[in-house]
Amino acid sequence: MGMNINRSCAAKQLTMKKQQGLVLVLVTATMMLIVGIGAFAVDINHALFNRTRLQNTVDTAALAAAVVVSNGGTTGEAEAIVSSTLTEMASASGNTSMDFSSSSLIVQFSNSPGTFPDASYSSTDDTYVRVSITGYELENFFALMFGVEKEIAASAVAGPSAPFTLACNLVPMAVCSGDDTGTNGYNAGQIYGLKLADQSQSSMGSGNFQLLDFGSGAATVREALAGGFEECVDTINTVQTKPGGTVGPVGQGLNTRLNDYGGGGVSADDYPPDVFIREPVKAATIDNNGDVKYQDTSGAGGSPWGYSDYEAELPDCTGVSGCMIENGGRYNRRILPVPIVDCSTATGGTNTFNVEAIGCFFLLQKAPTNNSGKQAVFGEFIEDCTVANGTFGNTPPPGDPEGPYRIVLYKDPLGDSS
Repeated sequence: MGMNINRSCAAKQLTMKKQQGLVLVLVTATMMLIVGIGAFAVDINHALFNRTRLQNTVDTAALAAAVVVSNGGTTGEAEAIVSSTLTEMASASGNTSMDFSSSSLIVQFSNSPGTFPDASYSSTDDTYVRVSITGYELENFFALMFGVEKEIAASAVAGPSAPFTLACNLVPMAVCSGDDTGTNGYNAGQIYGLKLADQSQSSMGSGNFQLLDFGSGAATVREALAGGFEECVDTINTVQTKPGGTVGPVGQGLNTRLNDYGGGGVSADDYPPDVFIREPVKAATIDNNGDVKYQDTSGAGGSPWGYSDYEAELPDCTGVSGCMIENGGRYNRRILPVPIVDCSTATGGTNTFNVEAIGCFFLLQKAPTNNSGKQAVFGEFIEDCTVANGTFGNTPPPGDPEGPYRIVLYKDPLGDSS
């Protein structure tokens, strides 16, 4: 009897030892699996991060190349900007690990964003650019343990959008496309006359002072320039001029943006001022030749006061002279969206002009309310804000786009990158 008990205990101990050994094996295998999955996750996250970074780089390169061609550059110049963009992106802060030396770069051109390669491509029509990078090798951490090599690819297609069909919140003034090297002839930071007092200085034809017809009557002009024209204009590929100076209503409307409500029946309740209404110490003027003279030195570091100083005081200008934050001021009231038009067809009287872009100008100072001194409405060019003030169609047109357009990314027909 005692012997049987001893044998039974020994058997139980042996079974327990076997179970303990099995548990140890299972725990070890589970731990190895968890460690392996964790190690593989490091490589996956690293690949996803670099895939996003590579895609952003390729998007930027495609957009830059499309801009070059849109501005009249050659396909060779577009290819060169792709290479320089990749180099700049790789040398940017945080991107020093990017290396394109082992990857393959392809730049293609087409007259349709859905056709690559395009055997019938013509540089005289719309040009769409496809940039593709394949074989981009990444550093392996643990992926080789699973027999996986890390290699990613990315591509992007960019080109002109359809022309815009709506333009919103415009002011009834226009400027002719200029001869300077900037956007449609306008240089950022430079002061221009937006509405002139001398028709001989305008390229819009006799009788025109750079006003547009957004509805007849002085009250309409006044309220539109105060900001009352809030709706969008359909099919704004063309605009019509409004002959005549209409000096008083122009000044009365625009000056509400600078907290001046002298006459015209406009009020701060309907048209609040900008949040910052400071003006230059020495006002801009225009001479008999139409040349703008601006010699103010009250800006930062003794520079001419302007939009950069305005920006520096925002968003909170509390305690600064000219600040209207606590007095009903509204942001961006001094930013004027002005059509930039092609005046090459100008004649006398009422003209219809094609719109090339929407330029955003910073209202520098109060507008004159009479013809004394024959001064202009002055604005500092900020940027081409067509995108911010226009609504574009979805389908790119055949041939060259009519009217303002922007350079956008399209879905790559050969992949799902963009």
